[in-house]
Amino acid sequence: GVSIFLVRVLAKILRVDIGYQAAKNKVWQILEEKYGLVVAHGPFKGMKLSEDVWWSKNDRITQMLGIYEEHVLERLKVFSTQGTNRFVDIGAADGYFAIGMAYSKIYSKVAAFEIEPLAQNKIRENSIRNRCDNVVSVFGEANYSSLQNLLSEDIKTTILVDIEGAEYQLLDDKMLSLLSSCYLICELHPWLVDDGYQLQRQLIARAKKNFNVELIKRENYSPNIFSELDDLSDEERLIALGEGRGKNMQWLVL
Repeated sequence: GVSIFLVRVLAKILRVDIGYQAAKNKVWQILEEKYGLVVAHGPFKGMKLSEDVWWSKNDRITQMLGIYEEHVLERLKVFSTQGTNRFVDIGAADGYFAIGMAYSKIYSKVAAFEIEPLAQNKIRENSIRNRCDNVVSVFGEANYSSLQNLLSEDIKTTILVDIEGAEYQLLDDKMLSLLSSCYLICELHPWLVDDGYQLQRQLIARAKKNFNVELIKRENYSPNIFSELDDLSDEERLIALGEGRGKNMQWLVL
């Protein structure tokens, strides 16, 4: 039979999982009742979120609170003040950043690259809902040819890359040379690919040929600034602002 030890371990795991999800659900219910599916705070305030989630429900709470990947968002805003008028989102998923940048008028032109047709349709649908479909263009795979074609239009550009480990293959010497006039932020996923940490060191070395290189992380969580969460426990407020990441992520800023 199953040992008492294994039963206790399983019970502990289940309680943690159930408690975590219960906290997430509780917070989401509070926010959805108050705001519907509209971003409540931050630069994208007023933007409608997609009714159906294609990529990850773990992101919805921080998206609605306007703090999803806030450290990345702040850099993208800074780059928009450096003469960059176009935002390119490679691995756009549900289009939160792509549509948000267009909706908020932080960038006047937006290109969203996403290989999944279902997600492409979500981006198109939600850009129409947010009345910025005239600004957002949706494409399939980002590769040297598609990006060379896009960048042939001489507009200073900021690029965000989030492609779950494929960044090490995409950002080779040839690609980095092509993008050398752009600002670039890339989410790093070395544990998702074989020899990922070695590939990451090689990517950073390649990038240093054309860019000033910086690595950034999400620095802090500030759940107490949101009055909507005041009636929740400390643990529930902290869980609410978690984004479901298995590791302390790094982003490469070029």
